[in-house]
Amino acid sequence: MPRTPGLEDELGPEHVPGGLDVGLEKFLIWDFNHFQEIRAELVTDKSLLGLSGDSGPEMPRSMFEVTVDTTGLGSDLDALLNLIDLSLLDLDLDGEALEEYLTFGPLERFEIGFANLDETAEGLATFDLAVETATESVHRVLQNYPYAPTFTLVFDVVAAEFIALGKNEDPVSPNERFPGGGTFTRLSREDRLRCLWTIVDGSVIDTLDDLLSPLVPDVGILKYVVMAVNGLHGFGYYTEWSGYEETKTNTPNERELQQHPAEVQSRQQSGYPGPAPGYAADWRHAVPGGFKDPEVGNLNLPDDLTGDDVIDGIGGDT
Repeated sequence: MPRTPGLEDELGPEHVPGGLDVGLEKFLIWDFNHFQEIRAELVTDKSLLGLSGDSGPEMPRSMFEVTVDTTGLGSDLDALLNLIDLSLLDLDLDGEALEEYLTFGPLERFEIGFANLDETAEGLATFDLAVETATESVHRVLQNYPYAPTFTLVFDVVAAEFIALGKNEDPVSPNERFPGGGTFTRLSREDRLRCLWTIVDGSVIDTLDDLLSPLVPDVGILKYVVMAVNGLHGFGYYTEWSGYEETKTNTPNERELQQHPAEVQSRQQSGYPGPAPGYAADWRHAVPGGFKDPEVGNLNLPDDLTGDDVIDGIGGDT
């Protein structure tokens, strides 16, 4: 969601702000860190290999603990291979090219682990996140698993494979806007989109499964991540997110609208007046003239319109 100063004269100043002006990056991070609950009572010390088909919803503790140490191992790829006890020769891909292009930037240590896990308690687990470079270190205790930080490492690995296969259409170069970024930031904006799409519509997840598995509990969620980010930025921008101000990243039941509803950026830009009788049915406001609904007789509908949101099919003629 870029800033669009050129629209000010035509549509008004409310159409200038972009995603960063409303804290959209925090919205995406919060959403990805909370899209799947990791509950303390479901975590077990059993190994992943030791779990059987009748083990229920238990999740091995090791799934959610990862340490990437890039110091003293030769390359950032070596740091990943060290997690899975493999070497370049064991990779079923061009390991030398991958090693050449993969960089996590200035990262020296990345660690996620449980924070005082009590398996007898119930509720969301809390996690320690530690990130270190040669000049800076960050430590945070977060409610629920911090998926978003791990995605930065994942995207660097995918980008290195993307470049190694020659799929980039633009030159690869350091990004002045993100000098601390890794391989992914060195792609052009267009190539970044192409790179992400290989996660959805390519075999990159299968090819890089061994390297990515230690970084995320379930590699399969990466397809969801790429698809969701395309829609989540719209949800965040055109909701009251910016109006919550410092309560933005609280749990939903603890957020408070701290701006007058009429002053919220999304409402100003969309012209949404807030909850109003019949407003949800006004489908024609989007464009001048709107879209004419088709005649009912021209709709090709199935005889049974029951959806998958129906839990119990008992009763009534509804």
